[in-house]
Amino acid sequence: MPTELLTTLADNKLILSLLLVTTIFLLRFLLTTLMRKSSWPRQDIRRRVHMVHNFTNLALVIGLFAVWVSELRDFALSIAAFSVAIVVALRDAVQCLVGGIYQASMRSFTIGDWVKIGDQFGEVIDNNWFSTTLLEIDPHGLGNGYTGTTLYVPNGVFFSQSVKNLNFMRRYIEHTFSITRENKGENPFVIKQYITGRVLEYCESFKDVAERYCKLIESRMGVDLAGTEPKVKITTSELGHNVLTITLFCPREEATEIEQKVTEDFYRFWYGKDGNSDFAESAKA
Repeated sequence: MPTELLTTLADNKLILSLLLVTTIFLLRFLLTTLMRKSSWPRQDIRRRVHMVHNFTNLALVIGLFAVWVSELRDFALSIAAFSVAIVVALRDAVQCLVGGIYQASMRSFTIGDWVKIGDQFGEVIDNNWFSTTLLEIDPHGLGNGYTGTTLYVPNGVFFSQSVKNLNFMRRYIEHTFSITRENKGENPFVIKQYITGRVLEYCESFKDVAERYCKLIESRMGVDLAGTEPKVKITTSELGHNVLTITLFCPREEATEIEQKVTEDFYRFWYGKDGNSDFAESAKA
């Protein structure tokens, strides 16, 4: 009797499929639960959970294919006349699958990296065969960090859009900002030395760390960066206004604060403290 029952179960592909799915999902649940309760760092837990999800998904696909291979073969033969329509219908899914394999072979990023895919910017929190999940980061907010939005990017975009790994920019960034002021007859270059000195003063506290980090990026990525020395440039706009452009290599969290301090120094130079025009008079002189 038990032998007949086992034979019946083996011949019933639907029951075998249900047993396979139940077993794999139960195994995934147990493994992820044990990992999340472990004392590993959060980043390591996320990577291991990601690996478990991918391997169990692969095992599920292979197992279901092995169970239904004979039926799939017969089915494929019976729909040979509709093969072109099926390829067109599954084009996006196949493209996503191939894109996932392409990304895995290139290893352009991994879980926890900061990446920019096309116009989407965020931290990679999951990556499977068909899509990549990003926790969006505001690229203009700098120190503000995450926006709270989760982005689901199909892997097919890897063939049509560029992928930039910005993981080295998590701590230090090359921040550029501009200040525009109407020309009122003064020589705009009189402020250049003053602003350069103020920027150097604001960057003094992290200058040594920034130089080491810049050299680390250059050695890891094999590129030559512009360096850590602040750069101040004066140009004119299309309307003839003076444009002061400052570029500095600084901690991401301090970029906005330094920008505000430099902007305040700029206007104090021209208009003086508390509405006085000491700086402006010295500039004209």
